[in-house]
Amino acid sequence: MESCIQETRNGFEMAVDEVERLYSENVKGVQEETVRKEMKAWAISNGMVTTAEYKDIVSAYAKARGWTQEGFTGMEVYDPFWDWQED
Repeated sequence: MESCIQETRNGFEMAVDEVERLYSENVKGVQEETVRKEMKAWAISNGMVTTAEYKDIVSAYAKARGWTQEGFTGMEVYDPFWDWQED
């Protein structure tokens, strides 16, 4: 039999976990840091560091890496139901 304090504490921990899930924050990871460093080196080698704005450097780097897609805005809705459908 659990004590009332232990029961309340578990409930509190569950509430804290739920709040952290709902109000999550961005966390810098290894991949983000690696891409940022590679992009900086690429911008220096292409002479863009002193002449271009950051957003232009990001766009040019993504295009050079082949990360852009024609006609893709990033606001498209993905519905896995239609993946198996054929015309």
